[in-house]
Amino acid sequence: MSNMSNLSNNLIHKIVKNCFNLYEELPKNGKPVEREWTVLSCIIMYNRYTRSLEVASLGTGSKCIGASKMAPTGLILNDSHAEVFARRGFLLYLYDNITRALKHEHSIFRNDNGQLKLYDGIEFIFYSSQLPCGDASIIRGGEEHFGDVLKVEKRKADDEPCDIEVKKQKSDNGVHRTGAKCLPHCEQDSKDPQVVDQLLGQVRTKPGKGDKTLSVSCSDKIAKWIHLGIQGSLLDMLIEPVHIRHFIFGGGVPYSKESLKRALLNRTGSSLLKIDLVPEFYQTSLVFPHVCSDENIRPAPGSIIWSRSYNLTAEVAVQGKKLGATKKNASLPRSGLCISKFWLYKRFVNILNNNEDFKLKICGAENIECVPYNKMKRKSTRYITKWSKIKEKFFKTWTTKPDMWNFCINEMT
Repeated sequence: MSNMSNLSNNLIHKIVKNCFNLYEELPKNGKPVEREWTVLSCIIMYNRYTRSLEVASLGTGSKCIGASKMAPTGLILNDSHAEVFARRGFLLYLYDNITRALKHEHSIFRNDNGQLKLYDGIEFIFYSSQLPCGDASIIRGGEEHFGDVLKVEKRKADDEPCDIEVKKQKSDNGVHRTGAKCLPHCEQDSKDPQVVDQLLGQVRTKPGKGDKTLSVSCSDKIAKWIHLGIQGSLLDMLIEPVHIRHFIFGGGVPYSKESLKRALLNRTGSSLLKIDLVPEFYQTSLVFPHVCSDENIRPAPGSIIWSRSYNLTAEVAVQGKKLGATKKNASLPRSGLCISKFWLYKRFVNILNNNEDFKLKICGAENIECVPYNKMKRKSTRYITKWSKIKEKFFKTWTTKPDMWNFCINEMT
């Protein structure tokens, strides 16, 4: 896939306005109330030939559960940051379009004798109302930057991890910091208050007191998506890698193209890796209405997910679970968010069950609904091989999560 021309200012403005308009149309559930803020992220499909565009997915939020709250059923989401919700909602959008293409219906994919490929001219754009937490949010003095410095708000020990830096103060040295923490077994940022610089190029986890999370920062996740594709291991067995062509970040907050390139494209050793599609970075002048400000002092507790998939209505997550889920039904599939591991895996299994070629290629004679989620992901050899190389050359290290997601679709339905 070759690089295309940059987005015009008018088109950037139109894209961001579409994101804002969609957000405003959603119900109030999950949105910030007085003295609260959140982050908004969207993925947009743009057809360069027809000049048409549509918001494919939308996510809000800044929360992340601790390691002890992870569940082997695949019904609880570990990471509820806006960027992650937008990406998982985009997976629903891809599943929807794959299903349509296999039925020879209108889709972003063309069915070329069983091979699904994006139509020429289709590009994907990622919008977020601020820079991703982690390495990309570290802006050192002398780098191009705009906006105010964000400082981390102190939290109670039992608060959910929440990475977004909260209180705004003017910078006197041009240094912007992140609240995301270096991995425990790696070199750490200095605890000396006189040392303002943080380590660069580090994989970081989202911070919070008490129960620590195993989820890495959004900078690390987005860098992974850029190098590996945003489709994930399951969809990698059905389609070619899907790449984001353009990243747009919101106005009124710190911004540095240099820090984005460093964190997402050019970490130590990354020059040894070839990026299939090098994205472009932009900042819009439009400010998200609920961006963190001096008046908005705490993050909204909920996260919103919306996807242009079968006219899906918005869902709200709190602590990784669907709003309204009770302890009594928490283990039932109906309590899981549409973007949980379980429901995304069910979409994948449904496609295999309805397409004999994919089924035989991936699972042979196995009963698909009896194949555990973690075992199915290990069948994605191309994805796993490339990911191993990227970790070795680009990140050097990564978090290790327990291999606990061994649920099967037939056991849960």
